Amino acid sequence: MKIYYTSGTIGDTYVILCKLYSVAKREKILCRHYTSYSAACLIIKEIYSLLPNIDVEFRNKGDSFVNVRGTFQHETQEAEKSKYNLVPEYYPEFELYSVEHFELPKEYVVLQVEAGTALGKRRSRLSEKVITEIQNNSSLPIVLIGTDNLKVQGRIVKDLRQKTTVKEVVKVIKDSKHFYGRAGFLSFVALSQRVYSTVFVPPKCRIAVRATVGVAEEWRKFYSKGDF
Repeated sequence: MKIYYTSGTIGDTYVILCKLYSVAKREKILCRHYTSYSAACLIIKEIYSLLPNIDVEFRNKGDSFVNVRGTFQHETQEAEKSKYNLVPEYYPEFELYSVEHFELPKEYVVLQVEAGTALGKRRSRLSEKVITEIQNNSSLPIVLIGTDNLKVQGRIVKDLRQKTTVKEVVKVIKDSKHFYGRAGFLSFVALSQRVYSTVFVPPKCRIAVRATVGVAEEWRKFYSKGDF
């Protein structure tokens, strides 16, 4: 079994998953993961479980060694390719659960109104003005996704917030016609599933976005930047 030392929050974990995808399709992997947000551990474990061959153990704060990082920056990828022969799969395929029980429309768009590390300082939400503009400009029904419980006015056909597993929300996004939401894990999922996405990037997330979407040409094909 190959062992990798990883770290980061939810979005970082998904980028790492893309990097380990090809190896995990062939053999078992153990990720020894560190995150400073203990509240994120359960969902991080769920993200890794998108690939059945990946097991995860969580490390304590004193163990800071990392050899696979949640970024697509060129120098990082070159080092990981040279040492571990890792080449990202920008369009991973997963065995996903059926979402028929949600009774979704045949065609729809998805909207995430708030994102960021749970209980952390990086959470941010879309303004009511932006949400209203999305509602007015979309000709398709809107499905809410995410983990917040904010009140959303206007035209919403389904509210799936706090109702989906990771596998279910990946499937809901994959089957949608467009993603609207803040930069982070779910936007990365949308781009990796070739779903055209309008992504809203708050100032505190710009560096992280430049290190992922900004350098991944495969994802930029489906990316457009929204205005907060």
